[in-house]
Amino acid sequence: MRKEEISMGAKRVESGLSLDAKEEIAMVVIKDALQRYVKPTVVWSAGKDSTVVLNLVRKACKQLKRQMPPALFIDHGQHYDETMEMLKDISKKWNFKMIYARNDDILDHVGKDNKIKVSSLNELNRREAKRIGYDKAEFDYDLETEIGNHLLKTVAMNMTIEKYRFDALFTGVRWDENDARSIEVFISPRTHPDHVRVQPILPFTERNIWEYMFKYKLPIHPLYRQGYRSIDGKLDSKKTSDLPAWEQDLEHTKERAGRSQDKEGVMEKLRMFGYM
Repeated sequence: MRKEEISMGAKRVESGLSLDAKEEIAMVVIKDALQRYVKPTVVWSAGKDSTVVLNLVRKACKQLKRQMPPALFIDHGQHYDETMEMLKDISKKWNFKMIYARNDDILDHVGKDNKIKVSSLNELNRREAKRIGYDKAEFDYDLETEIGNHLLKTVAMNMTIEKYRFDALFTGVRWDENDARSIEVFISPRTHPDHVRVQPILPFTERNIWEYMFKYKLPIHPLYRQGYRSIDGKLDSKKTSDLPAWEQDLEHTKERAGRSQDKEGVMEKLRMFGYM
């Protein structure tokens, strides 16, 4: 890796390729996966990265003259209304099926104080809490903690993978997002359950994502226009500026500055247990 490709701490940043070249690489990765795997799905959050992947998969399917795979949305119960509306609107317009992954056992046990008691959960969730080393009696209904992220997102996703027997997940992971993701590869085998992660936009930078979005006039989540650069739950996402996301200093400021940093510190462990 060249010295100029490493910036923003230990994050891997590919700056030597043009956007056109990165698009071609992404299409090769996607077409190869579509031709080799039987039951793929696109993990789509309505955010910018997964929308780019969704569009790339859509283009590849048209070129291969095959049906668009379903999109998998991880529903943790804290989404913005704008997110849910975008899922309905775009899936209808682009004609693909939406599959919602929810860990209902967790959501059904959120108390009035926003706490979840481990003892009240089913065997699967108690086992998963123990698996990641969580030994407290309760935890907050919070997406950015290790336990909250694992049970509300990863476990919900894994249950859905097993239910539908998906063998490949297209994801919007990028090398430049954080240290843990900078070691990712285009086809990443995973276990429990067995499947592969297909990660076609690894070389894209945050700037590349916005260039691609505007190049193809893709739908943009309204919160990006309000100054958010990273969008997830209503309790955890905050705007980073009054400027639209694409007008901010993307190269010298943190993309997830508007999100809790607790999760960023444990990303490698979360990845080991199945997080994206």
